[in-house]
Amino acid sequence: MFFRLIILLLSFNLASQEYEITSKNIEIDTELNTINYEQDVVFKSDDIFFTADRLKLNQKNESFVAYGFPIKIKFYDGLEFIEGEAEKIEIDSDFLKLSKNVSIIKSGNKINSENMIIKLSNDKS
Repeated sequence: MFFRLIILLLSFNLASQEYEITSKNIEIDTELNTINYEQDVVFKSDDIFFTADRLKLNQKNESFVAYGFPIKIKFYDGLEFIEGEAEKIEIDSDFLKLSKNVSIIKSGNKINSENMIIKLSNDKS
């Protein structure tokens, strides 16, 4: 059975909107202020969607890291939705960092890299 946890309005910029994370296993550490998701992780928000094997949300330093082989991701760059994959994703403040075997498709063009940093737009106008 899948466990579902919805986290609303955390303090980092991505969370200025609602998002939902589902996974088979969830471990919450109230002392360290972290939440670990494992197995069949799905992250959904208005601007980012991805599937991963593991995700660690650190509410203390307002960031998270996801791992997968590969992680399938779809995100909004301010103009269009971009699809791709990587083995590691980090979101810290308003940056999306993809690393390890990164491959994305933007406007029909395929881009491959070992590391990619994308500034997420907070402006919805």
